[in-house]
Amino acid sequence: MQVDETPVRVLDPEVQGKAARGYLWFYAVPGGDVILEFDSSRGLEPVRKRLTGFQGTIQTDAYEVYQSLERKKSEIERIGCTAHARRHIYKAVRENLAEAVWFITQIRSLYRIEDAIRGLPPAERHARRQEEAPEIWDRLKARADELKPRLLPQSTLGKAVNYFLNEYDALRGYLRDGRFEIDNNLVENAIRPTAVGRRRWLFIGHPDAGWRSAVIYSIIVSCRRRGINPLDYLTDVLRRLPTTTINRVGELTPANWKPPSTNTG
Repeated sequence: MQVDETPVRVLDPEVQGKAARGYLWFYAVPGGDVILEFDSSRGLEPVRKRLTGFQGTIQTDAYEVYQSLERKKSEIERIGCTAHARRHIYKAVRENLAEAVWFITQIRSLYRIEDAIRGLPPAERHARRQEEAPEIWDRLKARADELKPRLLPQSTLGKAVNYFLNEYDALRGYLRDGRFEIDNNLVENAIRPTAVGRRRWLFIGHPDAGWRSAVIYSIIVSCRRRGINPLDYLTDVLRRLPTTTINRVGELTPANWKPPSTNTG
């Protein structure tokens, strides 16, 4: 389960003179639906509540709430996001630091492996990764350990190396299972429509509207993941929904929906 969150501005009657801040939380299995939830908090409670009963692996960035969740719930393990580590290092590349360039080159090698195995069955993905990736991760770890004592902790590269070392075990956690991804980019891609939306609608008009926004985005993003035109989907489902019995509602979800057949005569 890939998990992430993004802030949104909310007009709350209880907050005078300025927009309040709320959060859209994203939950998605690679290749599956994307479920969004709105909450006024970015703390532990929203994600803890949503993942009640979940047993397995979550993939997240290093935000402390996710680490706290892993500590509190023994049935949940967390793996990290290589893309986040790469972004920290890339900031140092922009300062023309040669050591940062070396790290980026190694990470590119990891992504070349991912390009080569994309679409393969999980067992084959796992086997191919084991052939090359562990050696690259070992090199990255050795160089980071070597550099850390020589770097100022608050320097750009110092921060990047510290992030990498703190997250190291979580970052290479994807090697355990061929179903896992190297990064959280799939769920971050799901966030993009809301990021574009924020620039257009600027804020959610009321806290109660946050839930409705989450529902709408869940449907639209899940449709797009499955190659379904959201307008075609909603037009058909809203027409059929009033006459659909409760035990057949599942047929109308993006995962199970079939477009209406057209009679060509």
